[in-house]
Amino acid sequence: MDKKYDIVLLGATGFTGKLIAEYLVKSRKNENFSLALAGRNKEALASLVSSLHDKDITIEICDITSETSLDELTSKSKIVMNAAGPFTYWGKNVVDSCIQNKAHYLDITGEPSFVSDVYLTYHEKAVEAGVCIINCCGFDSIPADLTSWFTAKSLPHDQPMILDGFVRTNAQFSGGTLNTAIEMLYREAKKSSVKFKIRKHPDTPRPKVRLHYNKDIHAWALPMPVVDPHIVKRSIYKMPLEFGYATAYRQFFVRSSFWKLLKTIFPVLFALFLARFAWFRKYMKKKFPPGTGPSESRRKASKFEFTCIGKSGGKKVTTVMSGGDPGYTETSKMFSEACFTLLHKIRTEKHKSGVCTPAEALGQEIIDRLIKQGIKIEQTQH
Repeated sequence: MDKKYDIVLLGATGFTGKLIAEYLVKSRKNENFSLALAGRNKEALASLVSSLHDKDITIEICDITSETSLDELTSKSKIVMNAAGPFTYWGKNVVDSCIQNKAHYLDITGEPSFVSDVYLTYHEKAVEAGVCIINCCGFDSIPADLTSWFTAKSLPHDQPMILDGFVRTNAQFSGGTLNTAIEMLYREAKKSSVKFKIRKHPDTPRPKVRLHYNKDIHAWALPMPVVDPHIVKRSIYKMPLEFGYATAYRQFFVRSSFWKLLKTIFPVLFALFLARFAWFRKYMKKKFPPGTGPSESRRKASKFEFTCIGKSGGKKVTTVMSGGDPGYTETSKMFSEACFTLLHKIRTEKHKSGVCTPAEALGQEIIDRLIKQGIKIEQTQH
């Protein structure tokens, strides 16, 4: 089916959306695609397009709370890049419209409840429609999913395997991201999320997920309530030939000293407690309004390192992905390159259908693209 636009960016005027739009426009020198920026505010979209200095970009007005408005947009779109959070509230509307109108879909959500809901509700529908739906195409969960996949491929598959992911970053977050995190903690506290239960092989290791000092990385490892394990475990479940049949995954946030560990734990516990109160959520929205975020100089000073250590059959493999500011600069890069990868697969009729993980849908091509764009991926076999 011919569509008016190859790529439509929804939520283009948010803090992260603007950075994604900038990356997309910059990439038009080397990538061949038609582009539209979509959102509710015509004036904000016009201002953004003017700042991008690309006369070939089209504006589309879309209200994601309106089924009619969404259908009008997705019927014109080959791929919808959704950067309009919180996804828990409006994301399923977009996914549903994409499937109904045979538009492929990617997003940068980090919300476990939404990710589980989308898989359970839409996987079979997306398969029937021949549509590819990919959640978590930013810092959540490209590094975790790709380093796990890349590590597992180098390990024996006939033995039980343990994959451990470790995150290091000094980044700050935007108002929209902070408020989404608070909403996520609130929903988790209410236990309103839907969990997708992974069927495990009887021989799958069951390592403890707990705070500990890790000798492999020489630092403290702290479990965090993030979406990455949901994505990686689904990749393991759906790709047994590449991950093995009895593979466990854990993930930790890394702190170099016990003091830094305490400085991380207490704010998280405090936020987890306060997230259940409406006044706190209202205060956070006022204190950190959507559209605000770290300055360019702060983003340039930010960096990340994601380490995956895999062990199987007496063999150990370490894969490290590293780059700059994870939440915005590198998320814009990861999201855009994921979209370009999917577009190439669509054009060559090699795309997968259904609700897919990044590793499952994008594979080696996204790794090659990220390396070309400055993301470092290094592997050591012990």
